[in-house]
Amino acid sequence: MSAAPQLSQDADRPCVLFVDDDAGNRQAFLTTFRRNMDVLVAKDLKEVWELLATHHVHVVIADQRMPGTPGSQMLAMVRERYPAIRRMLITGYADIEAIIEAVNKAGVSHYIAKPWKVEDLSIAMRKAYDDVRAEEERKDHLERLKQANQQLEFALRQRLLS
Repeated sequence: MSAAPQLSQDADRPCVLFVDDDAGNRQAFLTTFRRNMDVLVAKDLKEVWELLATHHVHVVIADQRMPGTPGSQMLAMVRERYPAIRRMLITGYADIEAIIEAVNKAGVSHYIAKPWKVEDLSIAMRKAYDDVRAEEERKDHLERLKQANQQLEFALRQRLLS
């Protein structure tokens, strides 16, 4: 398990977890994207759970063909525990069954073919991050509205009682 040396505290910087059993692929992803986002990498499901428990991850990208737990199955498990995280599947194989499983069970937001194109993957990750942030902001706004409503109800009760 490894991560970028220093994860940023910048609220406008996505945190992406890239999962691939191939060390070269993990290193290539980290090197390519670490300037524009916080990048975490994992080689298996055990490392995924450790990183998700300790970091605020916005996007998980998993390779489909890995020993143990295939990417589509891993993403379905991530969806169960962390439904707000956006999920993407990456593979070098045209495995239609895996894609169907990833869409239907894991709710992936994007399917990426290997070899990935930096610009296309950057756009997909930024869109997924923007979706996560919009949902977080919607929830925050809803919570503030609920609190304001409770305060108004309390004030109204106080006036009616006095």
